[in-house]
Amino acid sequence: MQERRRIRPAYLSLAAVLITSVVMSGCAVPGYNERDAMLFEDKLHWEVKSGTFSPTSEHFSSGSGGGVGFSYEYEYGMHWGFAVTSIKDVEGADYVPGIGDPPLDSAENIRSVGEEMIGTSDRASFTLHFDWDVPLSQDGTLPYIRYGVGVGLLSVKSKPSTAFLGQVTMAPFPVIRIPSQPMFLVSPSASIRWDFLDSLSLFAEAQYDIASHDLVVDIDADGDKAGSVDYGGLTAFVGIDYSF
Repeated sequence: MQERRRIRPAYLSLAAVLITSVVMSGCAVPGYNERDAMLFEDKLHWEVKSGTFSPTSEHFSSGSGGGVGFSYEYEYGMHWGFAVTSIKDVEGADYVPGIGDPPLDSAENIRSVGEEMIGTSDRASFTLHFDWDVPLSQDGTLPYIRYGVGVGLLSVKSKPSTAFLGQVTMAPFPVIRIPSQPMFLVSPSASIRWDFLDSLSLFAEAQYDIASHDLVVDIDADGDKAGSVDYGGLTAFVGIDYSF
């Protein structure tokens, strides 16, 4: 089986720096009074966002999509809610057999390719969120930062690449299918937000998905594991938040 690709350390460093920065941001404002600045009225929030996904695994390239979210804000800027997101057409690199790789003439050899067999993927997630607002001023004249974490379910639907299927020599030619891969998802996030009307806000958000799962591949009617895949990555969103 081919060696699993390593996680890009730059993404982990970015996530760590981002979360640390927003946690410390409110404490760095001169004269900042946490209780006064974060005493908001109870509100319901509905947000719509779109963005670009950059996968952790080097096998995949970027995809795009969007999401919707709903949350309840109560005292001190705390939010409980949920979000649904969808990312389409996450492309995988073309399969190129390496020197010494076995021919794809058996189910075992076919599955040994691992994530390299994946051509495209579509992602859908449902997460429950807890978020916290960090104002940068007491009078509300500056943007504010929201950070938090979501936990839930990620489902990834993938298709084998044409280049991979073209290398299969197993006789008789099998039907190769990658079923939907459901898995647990953790998504820390941070955003900067601007209130330009009483009920409308603009925001830019960074969300880092942490998720991995065994790749299950069906060959004819026979399903079995084909290694593990890192489905994590960083998504940059822009959107609108409507409160009422």
